[in-house]
Amino acid sequence: MFLRKLMVLLAPLCMLLVLCLLTPLFYSMDGYFGSLLFGMLLGVLLALLLPLAGATRLREPFAWLLWIPAAVILLVLLYQFLASQQIGRDLPVLRLLATSDTRIITIEAAFAAYMLAFSVRTGKGI
Repeated sequence: MFLRKLMVLLAPLCMLLVLCLLTPLFYSMDGYFGSLLFGMLLGVLLALLLPLAGATRLREPFAWLLWIPAAVILLVLLYQFLASQQIGRDLPVLRLLATSDTRIITIEAAFAAYMLAFSVRTGKGI
């Protein structure tokens, strides 16, 4: 019982420490890939926060459907990468999705990683 309580206290703090130590590394990389990797790590850590802290009884029957919006977000991220490489910028509808703001890329990557990790964690997978 004591070890479980200790795990609940230490797992989030260790995850935060890892995130703080890796943040300068990610932002020293290229703007797009650094933000993408940072967002992915943030999303996975948020999805694994409760199970690593001991809350493992979650069984959501429809959580496996989260791979669909995650795939859409990953397609948007792919288009944003192509737009940053000057490929496909001429398409008028997709021009709305093109951004070079690293904060938006980080948030999109975090959402996609969270949904994918949560979908896999519920047991049914992708």
